[in-house]
Amino acid sequence: MLVQMGKIAGCRVTAVVGATHKVERVLQLGADAVIDKSAQDLWIEARRIAPTGFDVILDANGVTTLRNSYAHLAPVGKLVVYGFHGMLRTRNGVPNRLRLLLGYLRTPRFSPFDLTTHNRSILGFNLSYLFDRQDILQHGIGEILDWVENGRLHLADVTTYPLEAVAEAHRALESGRTTGKLVLVMGD
Repeated sequence: MLVQMGKIAGCRVTAVVGATHKVERVLQLGADAVIDKSAQDLWIEARRIAPTGFDVILDANGVTTLRNSYAHLAPVGKLVVYGFHGMLRTRNGVPNRLRLLLGYLRTPRFSPFDLTTHNRSILGFNLSYLFDRQDILQHGIGEILDWVENGRLHLADVTTYPLEAVAEAHRALESGRTTGKLVLVMGD
């Protein structure tokens, strides 16, 4: 969805995928370049694609990529942090507390002096903390629905699982083999 939204906004989009079978799909959605982390070094490819850096980097991985994401921003670039996937991975659905602590300790701290001398900015985003801002949510959802209705934004492929197979669905999600969205369905 981010690839399509970037194209709607008029951006040149570089997508990052974690498995080779996802490359063709993001190219079909409009990505101008794709980095396949399973076959390429993410940061070497990023530097090759954008030698002077990226204007915007959207980072959902957190501690595993934040430092390098920031380093690969162009002057006046923006790093948007919207997740901490790398820190929140679980084993059998149970978070590893030691991993959380180590991840927290390894999370980069950004200095206001560094931000201003490099002319870069960092923005954090989490919908969970915006539920009291109905105006923002309604505006964003309205815009997305307009794009869908006008055929500019194509919805993700959906794979359904019966509610009883929630563990199987979660294993599939954590495996990285999936594309699109997974939906749990109750009843028939």
